[in-house]
Amino acid sequence: MPNRTAAKTAPRKPKAAPGKSPAKAGTTVPSPRKKAAAPGAARKAATKKPAAKRASAPKAASTRGTAKTSRPRKAPLRAGTSRAPKPKAMEVAYSGRIFRSRLEARWAVFLDLLDVNWDYEPSFYQVGDDLYYLPDFYLPDHQLWLEVKGAPFMDTASLAKVLASIAGPMRIPLREAPYTPSDRLLLGGPFKALKHGLMPVHTLITPAGPNLAALSYAAFDIEPDGRATVKALGAPWDTAAATGVKASRRPTPARLQLLLEPEPQLRAGTFPERIARAYTGAYRLAFDEASKSICDNEVLTAVSRRRSGRPLGIAA
Repeated sequence: MPNRTAAKTAPRKPKAAPGKSPAKAGTTVPSPRKKAAAPGAARKAATKKPAAKRASAPKAASTRGTAKTSRPRKAPLRAGTSRAPKPKAMEVAYSGRIFRSRLEARWAVFLDLLDVNWDYEPSFYQVGDDLYYLPDFYLPDHQLWLEVKGAPFMDTASLAKVLASIAGPMRIPLREAPYTPSDRLLLGGPFKALKHGLMPVHTLITPAGPNLAALSYAAFDIEPDGRATVKALGAPWDTAAATGVKASRRPTPARLQLLLEPEPQLRAGTFPERIARAYTGAYRLAFDEASKSICDNEVLTAVSRRRSGRPLGIAA
């Protein structure tokens, strides 16, 4: 009984204030700020879950990316193919004319060094139902057309034009009376350094029948009277269709090599020094990129008495 009375009379502990918990011995009561931080931490923890979901999204995207790369890729474009972009040609001012490329200017200088008269892009012709052709040069003293091309620019349309212009259903005329259809066109390609004892040759296109062109080789030579001329060398080495319609495929690199850069041939006799100088001068010709003009003083001095393909004093 006394114990019960003691339990009743024992002092009770004071109740904690609302919002506060009783402190135990050796513990620190947390401040209200630290208590308020707990809900914020909970909010941060809640925001981490969507972040984890977002992090998983790139994995799926990377999987799709690898599936795409696993597909077979197209072969890279080869230089000289019809889909490959053509190199940009630099215009050149020479002899009172603006040439579309340095190669055309080299050929103009080459002809001037040989005293061969030329007309640059004299006229525009239709050579097929959908083909229109502007030849590069006409050599009036030889009644010969000259088309200058680098391999990247000789596509199906260009080849169809040069063949049809001489052997197609709509042949281009001579520039002199009686203006009969032309029967010769020379293909001029890039210049190379001369090889000792070898003569540079070029492809000559002539008619070989209805809508058929003959391909043979020709070379520049000097006549006994000192005039430069173009002579065919042997029989044609091939024929080609000249229908005035573009072919479905571009000429192969091997075909372009035969057409534009044939191997030089052995020459019986002495190589004319005058022709050798003309080839060397055209090959070594220097250009000023800024002014887009020829800056080779030695060559310019040699052709100073000619302008626009004619000797000075003669109307172009």
